[in-house]
Formats: sequence, C-alpha cells, structure tokens
Amino acid sequence: MTSPKVGADGYSRRIQFYSEDVPQLLLETLGASDWVSYLDLGCGDGSLLYALNEQGYFKGKSVYAIDSSEARINLVRNINKELTCLVGDACKTQLDDGSIDLLVTTQVIEHVADDGKMVREMRRILSPGGRVYLSTVFKKRYAWYFYRCNNKWTLDPTHLREYTQEDQLLEILKANEFEIIANQKTLDGRPIADAILRRLRVPRNIYKHRSFKLLRALRVPIPGYYQWELVCRKR
Repeated sequence: MTSPKVGADGYSRRIQFYSEDVPQLLLETLGASDWVSYLDLGCGDGSLLYALNEQGYFKGKSVYAIDSSEARINLVRNINKELTCLVGDACKTQLDDGSIDLLVTTQVIEHVADDGKMVREMRRILSPGGRVYLSTVFKKRYAWYFYRCNNKWTLDPTHLREYTQEDQLLEILKANEFEIIANQKTLDGRPIADAILRRLRVPRNIYKHRSFKLLRALRVPIPGYYQWELVCRKR
C-alpha cells in the first residue's frame, strides 16, 4: 500500500477530520484542576482544538497552538480567531517559563528526534503543579501494520520511535520530576469512514452531520497497537 505523503515538516500530510470527539481521560483532566492557560503542542490540523472549542472549553481561557507546519497552523487559525497560533518546534517553543497550566500533546512525541528534550521543554513552560495530557503509540511484540520505517513494520512511516516498554517514556518523565497521575492503554483502530471520505475529498468538518458521526464509530482494530494515554503533574 502507498504510504501517506510526508512533507518537509516531517510528518504525514494526510487530512485530519474535525469532529467533537474528545478522549474521556482528557475530559476528566480538563475538569480536575483550575486552569487558565492551555497549549496544544504539535496540534496538526487542530482536530482536538476544534472539538474543545465547539464544546465551549476555551471561553475565558488563554489558548495556544504550536505546530511545525505553517500550512497546518493556518488551518488552526480559522477555528477561533482568539487562539494564539505559532509555528514552532515541540522541543523548543517560544513560550515563557511557567506560562502554561494545561499542556496537551497527542501523537507527537513519537515523531521528535529527542523525546527527552521534548519532555524537558514541557516542564520548562508548565506552571508549578501544571498538568500534561500526553498520548502516543504503544507497540506489543506481535504488533503489525503495513507501513515500513527503518526496516521495521510501523504504524506510521514518519514515526521515529514506537514505545514497546513503559519505562522507555516513564523514566524520562520521572527524571524530569513529573508525577504520573493516570496511565492507560486502549487497543488502537482506524475509522473505516475516514479512509473512504479522504478518497472522496469531502470537507474536513463532514462529521458535523449525525449520519456520518455514526459511521465513524466503526473501526478496524490494529493488532498489537495501543493508544497510550498519560496524565502527569509537574512537581
């Protein structure tokens, strides 16, 4: 199968659809503390920002979005004109020390060259007691998907790493004085509707229609691959 196109920014150009889907653990994190400033680090097309904005979570908040792709940041600017959208590196942002209360980064850390550097940057910009919601890929020994990278089967040809042991990431977080609050894994799967609708080149907000929302619930599980979600607090 043909791999997704990969741009100069180092990750897939595959369109991200907008919906109002938000991971349950993130919803719990949003309600678990008083936060004023929010950052989506490596926001992509802004699908999660779109969902949270539609549900009213950003009213009265300072919200930042950072991505290495200028084209994608331009898309995010259309979600809400009050968002502060920046082109930048997840390992070296333009934000001030201690300026973010809640940092969200979904499916990003597996793409960066140095995951330790990204974790250190997250700590730098978080306020005291600030929280991180992080999701990434966890790969079992028997996992298989049809893309290849560095002579290995991989979920995405742009992944520089796929974690196979928890300590590969948890030890980095603990070394940077993060307290692990939540740690969970869910079998990964791909919505059948996404693949079809990409080929039809439909608008990215097609899932606003109820009938398409129902279709998206149908997913093909990926053997041995898990969505790994972590919630951490800066000590």
